[in-house]
This record gives sequence, structure tokens and C-alpha cells, in this order.
Amino acid sequence: MEKNQELYYDEIDSLRKFRSKIETHAIYKEDLDSFSDEYEELVAQAKVITRVSDRLQKKLDNANLQIREQNEEIKDKNIQLADTVDQLAKAKVGRRASTILFSIAVTLFILEQLLLEPIIEQYFETQFVSIGILGLLFILVKFSEGAMESYFMNREKRKILEKEDKK
Repeated sequence: MEKNQELYYDEIDSLRKFRSKIETHAIYKEDLDSFSDEYEELVAQAKVITRVSDRLQKKLDNANLQIREQNEEIKDKNIQLADTVDQLAKAKVGRRASTILFSIAVTLFILEQLLLEPIIEQYFETQFVSIGILGLLFILVKFSEGAMESYFMNREKRKILEKEDKK
């Protein structure tokens, strides 16, 4: 095994030689002193490495905590952004639906006045029938508003999903 391939080559070699001396009963006081000094140096190095490792681990833990906090903040901001986009889409859709329904209401009112009003005046002597029909048209238009907004919102959502799928 090459010296630069093994991290603790010198220490392992020293241990191998010491064991060999133990097996052959050729151990001397100098060998014990040398081995003891080497062991003491290894313990000191292990302490330093442990302190450095502990400091690095603490920094890593702090960095991970900061990353988790930032991820939570990003999630919160994404939720806020999604809510804002949803509110903007609803406002846009609401405006579009209101414009269309206003146009329909005006058209229906004009058609009622031009087509139905002469017939109503011919067969009925009271204005309540005309007012009742206008009330029914108003209710019809008002209930159609929610359906139209839902339709436009679903279209907007489909557009967004299609854009996301293309990415």
C-alpha cells in the first residue's frame, strides 16, 4: 500500500511494527515510550479534529436552520403570491363578466321595450306586467353573472395550467 493512499499510513505502520515486536517478545522500554508518545500525539490530534468538526457541525446546523426558515418564508410568499394572482384573475374576470352582462341587460331591456312592450300594452291595461318582465330579466341576468364568472375563472385557470405544462 502506498503511503499517500492511506490517510494514517505512518500511524498504522507504527502500530503494525509494535504488534510485531509484542508477538516476538522483542519489546523494550524505548519502544513503549515511543509508542506512548505517538499515542498521546494521536489523542491530541483527535481532540483538535473533534473541536474543528464540532464547530463545523454547529455552522452546518445553523446554515440548515437558516435554510429551513428561508424555505418557510418562500412558501409563505408563494401562498401570498398565489392569492394575489387569484384575486387579480377574479377582478379581471369579474370586470369582463360585468361588461358582458351589462351589454346583455341593455340589449334585453331594449328588446323588451321594442318587442314585448307593444304586445303587453295591447293585451294588458296595467304596467305591472312590463315591470314584472323587467324584474325577471334582471333576476336572470344577476344569476347568470355568477355562472359567467365561474366560466371565465375556469378558462383562466386552464390557461395558467397550460402555461405551466409548457414549461
